[in-house]
Amino acid sequence: MAFNERLLTLQRQYLEKLPGILGQIGVLSDALPEGSADSAELKSLSALLHKLAGSAGTFGLSAISAEAAKLDRRLEAVLSPDSGSTVDQTERLKLKTDLQALRHYAVAEARSDYPPRTFHEQHGKQNLASEIWLLEDDELLGSSLLSHLKAFNFNARLFRSIAQLTAAFVDVQPDVLVLDIMLGEEGRSLDYLESTGLLDAAHSRLIFISACDDFHSRQQAAALGAEGFFIKPLDIPKLVTRVEQVLTRLHAPAERVLIVDDDELLARYYRELLISAGMQAEVLHEPERIIEILEQKYPDIILMDLQMPGISGHDLAGVIRQYDQWVGLPIVYLSAEKDPVQQLKALNQGGDDFLIKPVNDEHLITAVRSKVVRSRQLLELMTKDSLTGLLKHAAIKEAVAREWAMANRNGETFCVGMLDIDHFKQVNDRFGHATGDEVIASVATLLRQRLRATDILGRYGGEEFAVVMANCDAAAAAAVLDDFRQRFQELQFTYEDSSFNSSISIGVAEYRPGMEIEAEALLVNADKALYEAKTAGRNRLSVYHA
Repeated sequence: MAFNERLLTLQRQYLEKLPGILGQIGVLSDALPEGSADSAELKSLSALLHKLAGSAGTFGLSAISAEAAKLDRRLEAVLSPDSGSTVDQTERLKLKTDLQALRHYAVAEARSDYPPRTFHEQHGKQNLASEIWLLEDDELLGSSLLSHLKAFNFNARLFRSIAQLTAAFVDVQPDVLVLDIMLGEEGRSLDYLESTGLLDAAHSRLIFISACDDFHSRQQAAALGAEGFFIKPLDIPKLVTRVEQVLTRLHAPAERVLIVDDDELLARYYRELLISAGMQAEVLHEPERIIEILEQKYPDIILMDLQMPGISGHDLAGVIRQYDQWVGLPIVYLSAEKDPVQQLKALNQGGDDFLIKPVNDEHLITAVRSKVVRSRQLLELMTKDSLTGLLKHAAIKEAVAREWAMANRNGETFCVGMLDIDHFKQVNDRFGHATGDEVIASVATLLRQRLRATDILGRYGGEEFAVVMANCDAAAAAAVLDDFRQRFQELQFTYEDSSFNSSISIGVAEYRPGMEIEAEALLVNADKALYEAKTAGRNRLSVYHA
């Protein structure tokens, strides 16, 4: 069923449910006692109006949403501890009349046969071969960049002039465009390119290189959405790594969203909306299971109602923040609460943002996506090595432990691989640390090229790497990693007027269901297999056998 049809179904279900909600409000309004404002009936009535204000607007009933919000604010004023208000007979009758008027709004909007909101169905991102274009008039630098990119299986093209680049753009656009801001013959190429409007119409990700580190150039690059700005003489490994990071984000997995809301129809609506935007979304109605679900689903973001039976959203956020691994997880409140004091309280108790129901659909999608992008970037900075973009030592060890727990629970097989560059000290001694960094970065880039997107890659330390391959036995892991080993030794590295090759040794350890072995021991076994490969002559792969 298409998203628009599912949305229409939810809207109809909500209309069928609405008379029951209004009936509850009517019963409570009839039972309103005179005297103290601190009554159970008044509090229940306020909670129902609060929920109605958010849900009705989401399903397109804007008039009843606005009226419910207005009545809710009146009740909040009465219920305020500082108000000292009482509900006399006049106020009781006025409230009852206004509450009954809600039915008229509902009937009028239901009869309008409002059309469902329409959305374009998204079919997912195309995983096309990465196309990288370079605009650089320095022949030596351009050729060097081109050879590095081609070594890692990028479809790379070099352009020596803006005219050549402009002509090529007519037929196709690259995934990433690397531009020299100033070209010798054409002067300030960025100024000229801006005047042509070429970059405004381009969908390519932009990375700029320049011999000048001036504020104006950086400002221009930022205005065009630059993904990077590198100063000559270029650190080529870092530039290639940045290109790889940009492509990784471009083809990033779908955003994983956890929706915590006790309103079933509203939660389903948000879920369908986010799925239609290409995200993965799950709904949780039992807040007490939050940590269990977080450990199973590992969401990128939580959308949470502020007022739920038995627990408030900010208390639930406080529980989540008690766990170290979830301290940085973005939590966005979705609530009809318009009191800025309550909003600030919620934000001060673990929240990252506050969206007021009803939330505009595009606003919600954009807010979720931008929060996830930023969160993933910050997580990369904390957990990933700056040279390679792979997980750091502690993070890859945690990944092994996590995969072991999952495989142990689900009865699955997985493998751990340890890789070490052969004679790396000689590379540093003969060609310098900059060239050594290039070799290290090339291992990371080629691993990302040759292994599956689901495999987890880490820099274990120095010239040593670790990989975690889920749902994979030793034979399959060995075949993939040995293919990587052979391709790595074919890479050509250059230093001044000379070139050289490098090689790598690999050890593999397997976990099978029923094995009485801990995650830490798997790393030890993979390291033993690596040592065996080294002692057997290097540039080979060995599998650990108990």
